[in-house]
Amino acid sequence: MRTLWKRLAALFSKPQRERELAEEVEAHLDMRTDELRQQGFDADAARATARREFGGLEQMKEAYRDRRGLPWIEILVKDVRYSVRGLRRNPVFTLAAVFSLALGIGANTAIFSFVDRLLLRMLPVDRPEQLLSLYRTGGWGQGYASYPLYLEFRKHTDLFAAVFARSGEDKVRFDAGHSNSVEYVLREYVTGNYFDVLGVRPAMGRLFRDEDNRVPQGHPLVVLSYDFWRSRMAADPAILGRVLTIDEQPLTVIGVAAQGFHGVAVENRADLWVPAMMIPGQIMQPGMHWVWIMARSRPDVPRSRVQAAANTIMQRYLMSVYGGQRDSAFGKWAMAQKIEVRDAGVGISLLRETFGKPLTILMGAVGLVLLIACANVASLLLGRGAARRREIALRFSLGATRSRLVRQWLIESLLLALLGSALGLAFAIWGQRYMLLFLPPGSGERFDVAPDATVLGFTLGISILSAVLFGLAPALRATSLDPAAALKDGGAQQPGRGARAGFRKALVVLQVALSVVLVAMAGLFAHSLAGLRSINPGFVAQNVVTFSLDYPRAWKSADKQKHRERLLASLSEVPGIASISYGLPGPYRGGSWSAGIRVPGSERTAKEANEVAEQAVGPAYFATIGMRPLRGREFDRNDLRSTRKIAVVNEAFVREYLPGVHDPVGRILSFDDSKPEGGEPTYIVGVVHDILHDGLKAPAKSTVYIPFREADVRASWDPTLLVSSHFPAASLLPIIRRQVDRLDPQVALTEPRTLRERVDDSIFVDRMIATLSGFFGALALLLAAIGIYGVMAYAVTRRTAEIGLRIALGAAPARIEWMMLRDGLLLIAAGVAIGLPLSFGMARLSETLLYGIKPNDPLAFVVTVAVLLGTGILAAFLPARRAASVEPVEALRHE
Repeated sequence: MRTLWKRLAALFSKPQRERELAEEVEAHLDMRTDELRQQGFDADAARATARREFGGLEQMKEAYRDRRGLPWIEILVKDVRYSVRGLRRNPVFTLAAVFSLALGIGANTAIFSFVDRLLLRMLPVDRPEQLLSLYRTGGWGQGYASYPLYLEFRKHTDLFAAVFARSGEDKVRFDAGHSNSVEYVLREYVTGNYFDVLGVRPAMGRLFRDEDNRVPQGHPLVVLSYDFWRSRMAADPAILGRVLTIDEQPLTVIGVAAQGFHGVAVENRADLWVPAMMIPGQIMQPGMHWVWIMARSRPDVPRSRVQAAANTIMQRYLMSVYGGQRDSAFGKWAMAQKIEVRDAGVGISLLRETFGKPLTILMGAVGLVLLIACANVASLLLGRGAARRREIALRFSLGATRSRLVRQWLIESLLLALLGSALGLAFAIWGQRYMLLFLPPGSGERFDVAPDATVLGFTLGISILSAVLFGLAPALRATSLDPAAALKDGGAQQPGRGARAGFRKALVVLQVALSVVLVAMAGLFAHSLAGLRSINPGFVAQNVVTFSLDYPRAWKSADKQKHRERLLASLSEVPGIASISYGLPGPYRGGSWSAGIRVPGSERTAKEANEVAEQAVGPAYFATIGMRPLRGREFDRNDLRSTRKIAVVNEAFVREYLPGVHDPVGRILSFDDSKPEGGEPTYIVGVVHDILHDGLKAPAKSTVYIPFREADVRASWDPTLLVSSHFPAASLLPIIRRQVDRLDPQVALTEPRTLRERVDDSIFVDRMIATLSGFFGALALLLAAIGIYGVMAYAVTRRTAEIGLRIALGAAPARIEWMMLRDGLLLIAAGVAIGLPLSFGMARLSETLLYGIKPNDPLAFVVTVAVLLGTGILAAFLPARRAASVEPVEALRHE
């Protein structure tokens, strides 16, 4: 250790050590010179003899330096300095290489940050690998389950070490007491053992216990997240015991969770947690699915047993709840529910269900982009190595070893990769923000994809890997030369030595092949998205704004109705607004309710009630979204005040329940399925087009629209408001905000979106993968074009004398152009021939992400080949044209 310390210290005192070494050497020379002079030598002879006896001074100094310091560090520093000087002398090469790598590394980093956040990053809790998610499938909804089902699973301590539950994150009002505007926080309801099972410790105070979650509405407590405490509470140490108003409900702060913990959800970051028993409403009803059940596994219980037992528990529970209805259509549907036991160490995420596979595909795509970028830089380095043949030969002649030159070359490659990764990180941050724009509102609330240590480590890792990929082969080829021959021919690459040219051509073929894969995938996803966008959603999505209103909790249904009527009246007076209405839940707001119906005379409902979708809408609802009834009429204001039950049905309803009926208007249906003859009759007054409420990919359901009456049980739920205008919808939003603020500042405008945006949100995965794959395909084309241009330009330079001789012997410029262009076309053809089978394989893997087209879609592949050929011909034509303009005299002057 003493020796190592002295060697390290020597690195930082080099000037002083060098002076001491020079003085010591000079002293020894002087002493020996004096001795020789005393023996009769004259001064010059004595000095020469002393130096000859002493040996090589520089070799001796170098040996001493090796003993006193750390030579490999000093050599590394020298190599870095040399590489920096070399890159500075060639700014065009440096910029081209760094920018190519930055695009490849940046794209990989951006996509990996999402992959890491959604698929890989473990929760910051105790032993996250033991966490399980009891995911409910079938029936209505996915993932969430009922509170009674959670209590049932909690009994089975033989299967699980512990079971807990939590709700989704709700965006609710927060009264900070210092602002007139409405502020919002993300609240999560949790069971009393939530923090204990996860192993989360308090940063201050205490966290929930089981006794904090026993009595409905009996535990007005709240635990804050560490970030919320610091940002919104100014890290007030006296926060414990203070009463905060959350969703107009006074809650006492009992603690602050550990720093870094934001809940188990991936997409969202909870601000605070409230006991589950504090949730309003009938939470114990089996049909209310609002909790996500999680558990900690027992090491002695195998997963296969847990899965089998979970399904048994689920079936027993369903039988106790729906057993009396198991022979009905509803009962069969309800009894089909199952439980999937899933790993939950990486958190729970609904976004992962639809976003996971596209991310995997995109990760593969950006990996191909990086390979293309590496091939491009390798081609540049090969050209640079050819230009440095004389320098390399001279360094060999002066004693440099091949390993020394290869190492120095790799250091230069590593510098390029590090510069590319630094610039790529900036590209990645921009790319992450761009990708977040594709996520639908609410699914990525505070979705944190900022680069962390894992992402930075990944970036560094692919930088080093890239340096090896694009640096090693050019380094080995550049140093595999005969120094004497290279010095004799002046360092020029002779036409007959085509090994290096062949390797560069192989790199171009690789680039074209990988570009074919990326361009083909971009074409497939673009064609799929175009097919989706061509689907008629059933309404006119242009110039329609949708929004909701968040009312104070104390407001009654009548108060909400009065405010809504005043708002609609004020908006109707705004010039340019064509129509105003509302609906529950409204178009593209999460589907519809399910209702059991009977239709007298229909074979479908002769034996038992059937399920249909149901929506409650206001007057002029269909006119506002650009629809006209096919038959009959839609609702007006008189229908809201009438006690007569009426409905409007869609075409799918008519096809399913009234086939062959020419005019369904006037026919009767019943929502009461408790009796075979049905309940109070509901008269059909109109028929409208099908609206794809569940998204463009899902078929239209049989839907019944009823008037939105304030006396209805759903009146406590706030409808979606719709405003159509004669001018662009985006310009409506400021007008609506002003009107809402003017009427009552306590009412907040929430989720303002144009109807077109809501439709686009329903296909966000398709839009994202089509856009990003198109970008990666264009990037691959650009890099391949640069590679083709580079190898063709190099070929023209290498064959300048041959071309000059051909022209001098009478070859026409067109023949020269074709000769060079033919070489480029052969490279492109070889790349396309290799890339097409790879593209077919990649398309097969992505088949589930395509809509309305086959993986072997001929249009996409024909366009891919045409684009590659066009790009390649353009890139090869410029060097070919330059070859045809070579002056024979200039070309042959040096021969």
